[in-house]
Amino acid sequence: MLNVIKMIRWPNLLMVPLTMCLMRYCIVQPMLDYQFSPQLGEQITFQLSTNYFIVLVLINMFLGAAGYIINDYFDRHIDRVNRPAEVIVGRVVPRRAAMVWHIIFDVVALALAAIFAHHLQKTAIFLLYAMIAGVFWLYSTTYKRQLLIGNFVVAIGTATIPLQVGLFEYMTLTRTYGFEMILKDLTFAPIIYWTAGFAFFAFIINLIREIVKDMEDLEGDNSGGCTTLPIAYGMRISKIVVICLSIMSIIALFLCYYFFLHEPLSFLYISIFITVPIIIVCILTIKATEVKHYHRISTIIKIIMLFGVLYSLLAWQIIKYVV
Repeated sequence: MLNVIKMIRWPNLLMVPLTMCLMRYCIVQPMLDYQFSPQLGEQITFQLSTNYFIVLVLINMFLGAAGYIINDYFDRHIDRVNRPAEVIVGRVVPRRAAMVWHIIFDVVALALAAIFAHHLQKTAIFLLYAMIAGVFWLYSTTYKRQLLIGNFVVAIGTATIPLQVGLFEYMTLTRTYGFEMILKDLTFAPIIYWTAGFAFFAFIINLIREIVKDMEDLEGDNSGGCTTLPIAYGMRISKIVVICLSIMSIIALFLCYYFFLHEPLSFLYISIFITVPIIIVCILTIKATEVKHYHRISTIIKIIMLFGVLYSLLAWQIIKYVV
């Protein structure tokens, strides 16, 4: 079981409940309490119950676990080149056992998705999660080896984590309070705007990290027949792409601040905890020449992603006292 826990990359999986809980209780809840309730003149509460929110979190965690396992299953030859000491599938956990665990996690995820879809009376929700499970399989077998497609798949998958919280709460709130909101010319759309902001940040930062990981894993990916950006266009072009995406992320953050926030604590937080580390990533990327350098950059990007999610704690105060 310890090897299975290692195989599903539990530290990465823990980001799922952390992100979704912060979106629910630091973004959606204060908006219900301090914005929409006063506007409607009545106390508005979550329409997606705690139990079904937990189901939503578990769906994403089980799908993620299944995705990690199937990725390791098909990447074992590449991983033996890139990180031989960390290979689990085929060395510590038999390949057949890994496939069984993958199927178990997918079946549990889809069973929970069926329950969730039935509760919301939306069959399309189950089909969506079934499609996600299929995309994870295709990523491991095909997309990862194609130019940038695998990078975008992972980045989009990460971005959906915060966005799901906003979308499903918006859906259930509109079903309950939609008529009253229309009468008062109000909308729950700000919930989508806030969670979409976090989703966009997660997308672009994760896309940067995926490209950096491709630079780190150049040797193994090359031996495995992958067509990653560093293999197709070289390290110099890959570094330029990373730096351009980093600059774009900084510009996007300050545009969000300029047009929507206007709050000094947000300026300080964005500057110190996100912008400065991104600049450090750019500098280290320019100087990087060895695998360990790219690994260090990847770790810093993980920290940036954590700080990005933790901004929701500050956003709670902004929504409560400013918005």
